[in-house]
Amino acid sequence: MPQYRRWKIEGGMFFLTVVVHERRPLFGEAANRRLLREAITEAQARRPFEITATVLLPDHLHALWQLPEGDAGFSCRMRGVKHGFTRAYLAAGGVEGASSPGRARHRCRGVWQKRFHEHFIRDDTDLQRHLDYILYNPVKHGYVDSPAKWRWSSFQRYVKLGLYPADWCDPGRASQFGMDPGFE
Repeated sequence: MPQYRRWKIEGGMFFLTVVVHERRPLFGEAANRRLLREAITEAQARRPFEITATVLLPDHLHALWQLPEGDAGFSCRMRGVKHGFTRAYLAAGGVEGASSPGRARHRCRGVWQKRFHEHFIRDDTDLQRHLDYILYNPVKHGYVDSPAKWRWSSFQRYVKLGLYPADWCDPGRASQFGMDPGFE
């Protein structure tokens, strides 16, 4: 069995990606977005962390989380979010995706993919790259043609703070802001 190693950096900032099982578009529904918001709020109440940026797409979430000094437990926080959402979603009549014998053996419900991706933010350049990725993600996936048009993102907050222009990455203007619309 593979050994998954997670960063253990106290007070670190992490880029996190969590995906719905079978990439089902659960977050296309307002009720599920509300349940996820409540699960995140509950996880923050149990073990505080700051959300630096986030984008919610129908089948996945990207976020930048800043942990408190002396605390490296991003994994338990993400587990809390996933468990809290799963419990509330199923209680509200949500349907699980298909389950394999392996998922059943490990008691994994068919709501989220089993694991999640994390990346430790090393410096300001790394932070900027991941922030750009988060804010551009709805455009990358073809949901909108401009980050400003996606409601479930931190983009408008960064515009209000003066850190991004409102027309950042608008069609025909992407290269002006140093962004290649096809970047991965």
